[in-house]
Amino acid sequence: MRYIITVSVAFFVAIVSAGAQPPIEDASANSVFLGCKAFAEAQVTNLQLNQLGNFCSGIVHGLAGVGQYLTPSEWQSCVPSTSTARQLARVAVRYIEAHPQRMHEDFRLLTLEAFHNAWPCKSGR
Repeated sequence: MRYIITVSVAFFVAIVSAGAQPPIEDASANSVFLGCKAFAEAQVTNLQLNQLGNFCSGIVHGLAGVGQYLTPSEWQSCVPSTSTARQLARVAVRYIEAHPQRMHEDFRLLTLEAFHNAWPCKSGR
């Protein structure tokens, strides 16, 4: 019984602390980049980088999964199904680092471009 109470309390604390984190409202590369880079390099050192790294991971996974179905074709990508979140994040980070003048733009759109450049679909998807 003591074990169940301990696990229940730990679970409750985890949920409350996760809910206490402020939502990410700005999806620009300026806001997300450092967390995404820390995630890509496995160098997350604080709560804010962890939150941004998790956001980055979700974005790159989601965009990799739908890339081949997007229109216009300039946004399409055929990401290898074996790619890990860190590999995907590294592609986005490298692309953004190569275009620092675009840091004010939406991280998601820059990621779509990065994936398209790295893994363009062959004709017919």
